Amino acid sequence: MWKRKELKKKARKNLKKNYWRILGISLLLAFIASGLKVTHQVDRTAMHLVGGRFELPSNAQIVNDWYFDIRQSGASQNNQVLEFLGEHYTPKKGALAHIYNRMTEEKSALYGFLNAMDDFLFKDKATEGMIILAGTILMILFLALVSNVLAVGQCRFLLENRTYRESRMGRLAFPWRVKRWKKTVFTMFKRSFLLFLWDLTIVGGIIKRYSYKMIPYILAENPDIGSRDAFALSRRMMNGYKMRGFLLDMSFLGWRALNLFTLGILRHVWITPYTETAWAEVYATLRQEALEREYRGAEYLNDTLLFEESDAEEYPVEQYPLYNSEAKRWIRIDYHRNYTVRSLILMFFSFSMIGWLWEVSLHLFGDGVFVNRGFFHGPWLPIYGVGGVLVVVLLKRFVDKPLLLFFMTMVVCGIVEYAAGYILWEMKQMYWWNYSGYFLNLHGRICAEGLLVFGLGGCAFLYVVAPFFDEILKKIPRRIAIISCVILLTVFAADSAYSVVHPNSGAGITDYENH
Repeated sequence: MWKRKELKKKARKNLKKNYWRILGISLLLAFIASGLKVTHQVDRTAMHLVGGRFELPSNAQIVNDWYFDIRQSGASQNNQVLEFLGEHYTPKKGALAHIYNRMTEEKSALYGFLNAMDDFLFKDKATEGMIILAGTILMILFLALVSNVLAVGQCRFLLENRTYRESRMGRLAFPWRVKRWKKTVFTMFKRSFLLFLWDLTIVGGIIKRYSYKMIPYILAENPDIGSRDAFALSRRMMNGYKMRGFLLDMSFLGWRALNLFTLGILRHVWITPYTETAWAEVYATLRQEALEREYRGAEYLNDTLLFEESDAEEYPVEQYPLYNSEAKRWIRIDYHRNYTVRSLILMFFSFSMIGWLWEVSLHLFGDGVFVNRGFFHGPWLPIYGVGGVLVVVLLKRFVDKPLLLFFMTMVVCGIVEYAAGYILWEMKQMYWWNYSGYFLNLHGRICAEGLLVFGLGGCAFLYVVAPFFDEILKKIPRRIAIISCVILLTVFAADSAYSVVHPNSGAGITDYENH
């Protein structure tokens, strides 16, 4: 029988080891889960006969009817704030501007956001039945194939984190990597479905939540276990401990009360990661008891590497009981690596050219016109290469803190883009881009929408793209790589000198209005 005080002490210790990664995983799963909570009631009185058939209400009408009572009943203060914002600030361009304007027009954040999504996705053409049916199917598929599987991956990470300091966020994909995702999907969907049914009884839903609490942890240790055995083992492990589990959750009430004064922030940055690590400790305790008492299905709890003390920094995946190097290798991307100068130079040109191809493609497929984008005449946009290389060089130290890395990437890329825009204007009195009218732009040189994309892209670059490219570039013979660097730098220097005197300009390149 566990002692709550000791268990929570261990949980805090394990949380401290890998706080930023645990926080990142919790935020990701919270974001995914929040998108699945949808309720709607069909108002059949809203249907009326037109031309011999029933005409169903449009998406906007559905949202309006659904939200009408809330708008009438409440949040006059929020309405006044949104009305004030709409009167004093109205951006004209970009997706964020459209969402913001919808919210201020409707004087409701939720109502405006839903109608903005309707504009983007359906343009108000889909009918009520289509929306409900498609939304329900997508919700169920996403819950079964993604959300539930990621929850098992989260449990895997937490269990590895108890013993190993360098647990990787890639463990979220654990069921897919060991090719047991089908069994995981079936068992977890069965769990979700049964909990849904038990929730209809209210009290039964609370009890069964604790009865089935160990299932994702059992699957995280050994996804080969059958569905029936997983349920039976979880019920047996929690037998006599459901009330203690309830009291454990109640012991966080003080934190939850404090959360009210932080506008919900404390729940995400501390309470949820804390409770998750605490329940991982509960599983470790109950697992030991299950093995000692030889519960049915306990033979599947055979991953001893998760619970034995070890000096290794990371879980030795090659020794995992289900590991099969021929069937599926666990992906290892070492983003802590050091990059050579020639690798950084080649990556600079690679991403400058990819950025050029991206912007040229936007004009080619959007307007049917080829436009040689950028200040330079060559096939490159150095702002992409500079941003990528600076993220690698300056922010590599933050790779173990993904949330901080995201904001730091936004800062670095924002400074690069603003500085480039400022210098080009001071040199040539022309704009090669202009974000005037976009939501939260600064002098038209940077905007919130672009910075969010840069933040996500920078993280992807540092965690995945740069290591991947580095592996490829290292295979190039050293002499050929050096010669390639010299040639590229020489051509780029010549292009720079020519472009300073005769910059690339014209239609689709610099034909922007002044700020």
